Amino acid sequence: MGSNLEAVALFRISLGSMLLIELVSRFQYLHPFYSDEGTLPLRLLLPQTDSLYKVVCIHCYSGSMSYLKILLSIQVMLACMLLVGYKTRVASVGSWLLYLSLTLRNTWLNFILDRYFHYLLFYSIFLPLDGTWAIDSIAK
Repeated sequence: MGSNLEAVALFRISLGSMLLIELVSRFQYLHPFYSDEGTLPLRLLLPQTDSLYKVVCIHCYSGSMSYLKILLSIQVMLACMLLVGYKTRVASVGSWLLYLSLTLRNTWLNFILDRYFHYLLFYSIFLPLDGTWAIDSIAK
């Protein structure tokens, strides 16, 4: 029992599309929920966290809007890479790490969809996402 490369490619395209929509919709919520001027500024969050949390949560390094916009733009770029199948391993690892970081920045906003994204992005690290219907498969 197994899966063919077309099914894995469809999974990659679906995951990349959903992630792209999710991340683009989060741009409107950067200021109220993720910046230092929002509901959970870093001065309140960081004293309550341990050292591992501070390392993993890249979004906690700064609360400025420009820093958060740059991080979310990188996430959108990684989601586009996943969607078209370019450097899929890098895109999967980067998307998983940055999405984990984004959800750790304000845990009040976590929904079940976030947990599913964590699981699916983690699984995608180990799948052959560049097998077919991908820019990487054309180059092979």
